[in-house]
Amino acid sequence: MPFVQRLVEPKFLSRTQLFDDHGNPKIGDFELEAVTNNTLCNALRQLASLVLAANDIFEELGGHLEDIKKRSEVLKVKIGVVEGRVAQFDPKEVTVLLGS
Repeated sequence: MPFVQRLVEPKFLSRTQLFDDHGNPKIGDFELEAVTNNTLCNALRQLASLVLAANDIFEELGGHLEDIKKRSEVLKVKIGVVEGRVAQFDPKEVTVLLGS
């Protein structure tokens, strides 16, 4: 089971209570308008949460790419050293042993 790293909230957009614990309506008139306004506000909150999660993902990805860049620069230096040694190598100077 995957480990949850980021949460997008709110999970349920339209869950709202129109009545309090005693059964009295919280909203008098325009109940449908109140529900739609609440849903719209929760949708905006969810989008803001999603933007924060996406920003976190891209920052983490940028860090990984920066590490890859540093590693590739080190590898480029090592390849340059090996390339220099290969260019200096003269196969005619190497003595070859005759078999027994």
